[in-house]
Amino acid sequence: MIKILKNDGYLNWIIPVVAALIVAVGFLWKGDLSEISTLVTIVCGAVIVVLTLLVRLPWYYYALIASIPLSLDLGVMGGAQLSFPAEGMLILLIPVCLLFNRRYRQKFGELLKHPLAILLVLDILFLIFISLFSTHIDVSFKRVFIRGLFFFGFFLMIQLFEDKNKLVWPWIFYAIGLIPVMYFTIQNHIHHEFNPRTVFNICTPYYSDHTLYGACLAFMIPMLAIVLIKRRLFQLSRPLFTILLVTFIFIVLSEILALSRAALISIVVAGLFSLLLKYRVRFIHLMLGLVVAGGVVWSISDQLYDSIQENESVSNDGELVNHFSSVTNVSTDASNLERVNRWVCALRMFEKKPFTGYGPGTYQFEYNQFQTLANKTYISTNTGDRGNAHSEYLTYLSETGIIGFLIFIGIIFVSVYMGMNNHYTVSDPVLKALNLGALLGLITFYFHGLFNSFIDQSKMAFLVFTALATIVWINQRVKLALKNEEQ
Repeated sequence: MIKILKNDGYLNWIIPVVAALIVAVGFLWKGDLSEISTLVTIVCGAVIVVLTLLVRLPWYYYALIASIPLSLDLGVMGGAQLSFPAEGMLILLIPVCLLFNRRYRQKFGELLKHPLAILLVLDILFLIFISLFSTHIDVSFKRVFIRGLFFFGFFLMIQLFEDKNKLVWPWIFYAIGLIPVMYFTIQNHIHHEFNPRTVFNICTPYYSDHTLYGACLAFMIPMLAIVLIKRRLFQLSRPLFTILLVTFIFIVLSEILALSRAALISIVVAGLFSLLLKYRVRFIHLMLGLVVAGGVVWSISDQLYDSIQENESVSNDGELVNHFSSVTNVSTDASNLERVNRWVCALRMFEKKPFTGYGPGTYQFEYNQFQTLANKTYISTNTGDRGNAHSEYLTYLSETGIIGFLIFIGIIFVSVYMGMNNHYTVSDPVLKALNLGALLGLITFYFHGLFNSFIDQSKMAFLVFTALATIVWINQRVKLALKNEEQ
């Protein structure tokens, strides 16, 4: 990553002039010393942020990343939600890079030749198109705007990195940002004497609920574990290694305390996937295995359903054993039954509008009309204030129709294929380690996506788009190395 302004000498005269103008304007406007001091403090803070962005882009970017776990949802004009300060910093970052950073624009052009980047751009373009048919056009375009922020602010920014050893720093800064959040959450656990009944909102206001918190922690675990194991590859100093080791321990502890069943299972799935990589299972064999496994499950679905019906464990009775064993209870567990209710609503929405869907971000406003008394539970809501399809896949299906769904599936398949291909062809140990951490993190997200939908929240979007960007960055270097060898 590079500076946007090359000459730091500008600061010798810009700072005094700007400071004098701020004081002069403040005095003419307010005329009160106490109000002027407050105004000067706010404006000078804003000026420092802007100058840091212009002169020290990496510092600004790392500060943005570290702020993501700590950002809070704030209402802005038009009823939209903004995760501040992270998304506010993103809104400032992107136009400045587009206007003043030539390499940023060049990288965007180069990325349009990569299959995964093409799919991500196609996803955004299709979301824009489908928003024209949305039942809530304003909501849909706001959702597309946020998705664009994530692509340009997270995915594209990674391509500015030149040093392979620097690719790990975004992950490190996100982990650093997690430290105060984990401290806050563990303090809440202690205050409530680790009562499992209180876990659902114990990480608010930083994370909306324990499932998002657990999913983000699960995503980070593979990368941090690999970085710690390969500390010499990444040239970690002893103090930084110690900080990361302690952070990793607290992330694992926090993951357990979060009691997110899907997140914990996703880590197991990522571990099993790493075994497949160890034995060099090819992508086509993985796909065939999934098809066969799906066929087997379908053939014994009646027996499985009968077995599931016998499970009466519930997830909110305060017993840890019941909390985890309730994962297959779709008879009496309200959490699972509500997921089924949301899934059924999403499928009915897709049946009604199979090609256009209802529009990005509209599920919460539309699913109520598809609920039935037979599927509703005591935690069901009719107001749309807690609306979520509880599935990345069904969210795409209900909001964007079959085409948007297939684009999302394409992103998944291509990213896994590229990640596996990188793993088998890259000889550089640093790139191989980074690729593995990013790929395993994505596996946790893709599995967790069966049960929850978090792609439009910056706390998860950063991890997803950064992992995808890391795989693309490495894949481009692999192609370049092969091209040089052929010449």
